[in-house]
Amino acid sequence: MKFSLPFFSRGKSMSEYQGKTYQDAVLKAQQDLNKPQAELTITVVDPGRRGLFGLGARPVKIEAVVKKVVEPATPTLSSSPEEVAPVQQEEPAEQTPQLIEEPVATEQPEGNPEGAPDGQLSPAEIAARHEQNLHRMSAAATKLVDYLEQAYRALGVDVSATVQSSGAKDVTIELNTPTPGRVIGYHGRRINAFEVLSVAFLNYQGVKDAQVTLDSEGYRAKRAQTITRIGERAVTDVIASGQAVFLDPMPARERKLLHKQLEDNPNVKTYSQGREPFRSVVIAPK
Repeated sequence: MKFSLPFFSRGKSMSEYQGKTYQDAVLKAQQDLNKPQAELTITVVDPGRRGLFGLGARPVKIEAVVKKVVEPATPTLSSSPEEVAPVQQEEPAEQTPQLIEEPVATEQPEGNPEGAPDGQLSPAEIAARHEQNLHRMSAAATKLVDYLEQAYRALGVDVSATVQSSGAKDVTIELNTPTPGRVIGYHGRRINAFEVLSVAFLNYQGVKDAQVTLDSEGYRAKRAQTITRIGERAVTDVIASGQAVFLDPMPARERKLLHKQLEDNPNVKTYSQGREPFRSVVIAPK
């Protein structure tokens, strides 16, 4: 009896696919290769870029190939069968009992319990790292102020930016100007867009996951009051009609205000839908 050697099935060559999102690109690969995602090896070539209001967007690019499958060896009969001699079974050798040594428990050193995370920082190290983050944010915020003034100046708007407060991961900047309407824009679109740019700027300066608040002439406080009134009117409409109300797209800060405002309301529920920067809040009956 002879045995054939195991072999590997050869999948398709690596192909490139692209889409607006990662899932769109993967779906195209599945349709082209006629395989589910679990049977594909996917490599991200370019994570893409969403862009700002559709500008500078770049699609996601991936490479996909069918995973190699190992087929098990199968016995094959030779063309000229030969007599197979009976196999004599050997009597099992007499087994001798073996002593199994019990593992000796080793004491863990105090101050380093088993399972403790590696690189655990001491309070002094945590304080030093926090001071380092504060210094990094302070230096980056100073550069951000200059960047904002130059960017608005390029739009023909005179702005004097001032840091109101800053922490390790957050900064609030006041934009002083004789023309606040041009700084804020229609429904805050311009100042919100500059917040997005500011986060990207700080990320480039080494401050990750920063929270930036830009304000001018008390706009943020006034806008919060407007959002509250919008939520109240929407709740009235939902209760009266029994149908959901779809609000206009809002930035994440304003959506959170609405969710917080209505989370305890017994008559309605809220959720967000869509993709940034057109993500919006839906207020629906419970």
